[in-house]
Amino acid sequence: MVAALAHVAPADWPQFQGPGRDGVSTETIKLADSWPAGGPRVVWKMEGKLGTGFGGPVVAGGQIYLFDRVNDQQDVLRSIDLGSGKQEWTFAYYAPPQAKDDPEAGRYKGGYNGSRNLPTVDGGRVYILGPFGDLHCVNPETHQAVWARNIIRDYGANLGNWGICQSPAVYGKMVIVAPLSKKAGIVAFDKGTGKEVWKSEPLGGIAWTSPFISTVDGVDQVVMLLNRNEPRLTGLDAATGRKLWLYEGWKCPNPVASHTDCGRGRFFITGGYGCGCVMVQAARQSGRWQVRELFRNKNCGAQACKPVCYKGHLYANSTDFGNGLMCLGLAGNVKWKTANGNEEENGSVLLADGKIFSLLSETGVLRLVRASPDGHQELASASVCGGGNTWAPMAVSDGKLLIRRGRTLVCLDVGAVSGAAGK
Repeated sequence: MVAALAHVAPADWPQFQGPGRDGVSTETIKLADSWPAGGPRVVWKMEGKLGTGFGGPVVAGGQIYLFDRVNDQQDVLRSIDLGSGKQEWTFAYYAPPQAKDDPEAGRYKGGYNGSRNLPTVDGGRVYILGPFGDLHCVNPETHQAVWARNIIRDYGANLGNWGICQSPAVYGKMVIVAPLSKKAGIVAFDKGTGKEVWKSEPLGGIAWTSPFISTVDGVDQVVMLLNRNEPRLTGLDAATGRKLWLYEGWKCPNPVASHTDCGRGRFFITGGYGCGCVMVQAARQSGRWQVRELFRNKNCGAQACKPVCYKGHLYANSTDFGNGLMCLGLAGNVKWKTANGNEEENGSVLLADGKIFSLLSETGVLRLVRASPDGHQELASASVCGGGNTWAPMAVSDGKLLIRRGRTLVCLDVGAVSGAAGK
């Protein structure tokens, strides 16, 4: 079971992977089953007006929040009106690579400069974590920071090849991020003050995944995939940070796609580089937590985009093994699959109104597919943005689909009552 944010409106998409952090929309508006020949109508487009980066948009109360980076010197949080595309305010802070205590730790060598992470909106506040470890709580009314921390300075976090790549999780009165350092694995801060509530023991090294909140056997847990080369999936007591269980055994040089909660303590892990996938299950037996491997195969290799679990089936954009968009059963069996044309496709996937929205990262083609294990049924497809490293997660709210590609944000009308195709 995935724990969702409290007090979320049905149309909101307030954090990474939506209201339940599971890639599934909760809004009740009917979405279109097909599109005009030219694709969904473009409601508005902010073309070339953003900073660089790969962090996607989130939506709360009709406002889009998007995090980017300007001239590799400033991290910028933008507030944009969902209806008009008008930027209403920004919050920015100075964070050049050289402005760290350790100059070498302040530089990552893997390229792909810009933002990595998505804001998290909860309780009238916006929480952002920058690629150089700056964590802020921002008040949307004053456009100012309520508090700030830096997990590199405070906990000795390691930037690795591509900087800090994770989006904050919220649990109750806490906001949770993962330094993944020798001082602390995962840390919870008080949402109102930024004061440390708990920190876990060291858990392993850097990955480019996010912490998630899951309920397993009635216990709320922080679950995270971490540690490059020999990844570990761990579950912590969400109230105290105490480690409950740890799974080791699957290998991947760079864990990028976060795990997927499949319910009943089952977690699906996948990655690129020919690593395939694995399903594990955590449970209490005689008062002790145990974790066991349910299956392991090479049926799916989703490198960057976290698969979505919906009505007992997994939907993923697989980079490896010649697979593209695909559906798997929870026993690891392939229900249907498409081909990826040998492209390294790492586009976003989300589900809304019983339909899959799948973006091809290298071609900019958006596919609309029925979310059913009974067979691949494509309802529509259209070229909606330029291709090439379009990795930012999409968002859907109030019948509008938001796609970020580099410095451009596009809003598409995917509602059932839609106008003519946009240009």
